[in-house]
Amino acid sequence: MLKIIARLGSLPIFPKLAITFLLVLTPLFYIGLKMNESGSAIVREEIGNSLVSRTELYMDLLDHDFDQIISLQREYMYDEDLLKLSISSEIMSSMERTDSILRLKKRLDLLKGTSSIVENVIAFIPSLDRVVSSNANAIDVFDEVLFQRLSQPVQQVSSTFVVWNNTFYITMSYPGIDDVPQFLLVTELSEKALTSKLKQFSQESGIAVLMSSVLQWSVASSDDQGWDEQWFAAMDEVDNDIASTITFNEKEYLIVGKQSDLFTGKLLMLAPTEQIEKPLSEYRNWVLAMYGIAVLVILLFAFGMYQIIQRPLKQLVRSFRKIEQGKFDISIDYKFTDEFGYLYKQLNAMVRELDRLIHEVYEQQYLARVAELRHLQSQINPHFLYNTFFILYRMARQEGNVSIEHLTKHLGDYFEFITRDGAEEVALQSEVSHAQSYTEIQAIRFSNRIQVRFAELPKAAEAIMVPRLILQPIIENAFVHSLEKRAKGGLLEVDFTLTEQYSY
Repeated sequence: MLKIIARLGSLPIFPKLAITFLLVLTPLFYIGLKMNESGSAIVREEIGNSLVSRTELYMDLLDHDFDQIISLQREYMYDEDLLKLSISSEIMSSMERTDSILRLKKRLDLLKGTSSIVENVIAFIPSLDRVVSSNANAIDVFDEVLFQRLSQPVQQVSSTFVVWNNTFYITMSYPGIDDVPQFLLVTELSEKALTSKLKQFSQESGIAVLMSSVLQWSVASSDDQGWDEQWFAAMDEVDNDIASTITFNEKEYLIVGKQSDLFTGKLLMLAPTEQIEKPLSEYRNWVLAMYGIAVLVILLFAFGMYQIIQRPLKQLVRSFRKIEQGKFDISIDYKFTDEFGYLYKQLNAMVRELDRLIHEVYEQQYLARVAELRHLQSQINPHFLYNTFFILYRMARQEGNVSIEHLTKHLGDYFEFITRDGAEEVALQSEVSHAQSYTEIQAIRFSNRIQVRFAELPKAAEAIMVPRLILQPIIENAFVHSLEKRAKGGLLEVDFTLTEQYSY
């Protein structure tokens, strides 16, 4: 972990800025995605609840139609004409039978008109060996096979739902002898009308199915049915009043089932999850797009910061590296007056000052070396000068010229003091001896015009350290500004006084 932190810390500013912003915004992105998922779950739950409510409503509407049909059918079971035709048709005259059949036909027509899902109403009358149908103009041929299939041995009048040749019937039989119905009243339901009604129930791209696994019958709003036994078995497993998901025809559906209160069937509502979640998917896509835009903005912002900060910093670092290499001929041009402009201005001034100071130090070192060389030279030349004065001194002494002898001696002492090492302080005795040599030379120069009197230096003051050449300028000023202008009678007197306040 520490190595990773160290590596991240060594990254340039641009990646650091980008990573920092991403780390800051990642929790927000995560929270946004979680909120979107939570919202999707809530919306899915609400859609499921809505689908459950709609399924219950539509099943109640269908049950209401079935119940209305059954109620009217039950009333017609005691129709006077139907009973007469079933029981006493043999003793009825042709005119009476015809009138009874026509009146029964009108009532069957009325029953058919009570609901849009009724295709036909048929009264099977075995004693007449005929059927009275709302779809026929009069009596029709007795269909024995259909009669046997739709007949149910009953002890009392009750409705039965029967499927034959994929047609849905509601039947009621009037008890007869040996479990053979006296007559059979049948309502045939219209598959086309049921399909149309289911299409009204279903949403766009959704499917509404009315089915019965017991009767192996179904009708759906979709023409592409493809139902089979496995499908019926799967639909039986669908929980009533609870939304769940299934895959049908390679598509995922949200499915809700509602059991009918009147027959062994249920209404199924299938809504494609793709259609349901399309707004959620669009919202999720917008959220992801927003996150993508946010990342792009972060990168652009980091790049902008790179342009604003890192590039000037790099230029500053390059300049410092040049300075480290001893290159002081740099000058950073920056047209703005922000903080970097101030830094660059100060850096340029600092570089110029450093260059000036380095040149000064170099010149001082150079001058010091020159002075040292000259000092070495001065240490060589005085030997020749001393030797020369010594030769002059011996020649003057051999010739007996006292004045030249004294002059050469004092000149030798004078230049020996002047050209010795460059100590800034000397003993007072040495300084006084030098001043005496200078005074004697001046005395020889001015001959009898000036007299010089030099007092003896006290013993206690001989070792006092004084600045070098402190006495000669004073004596020289006396000669220049006073004594050399005199034609005669000049007097120079040098005396020493040691006070008690002095201590060393």
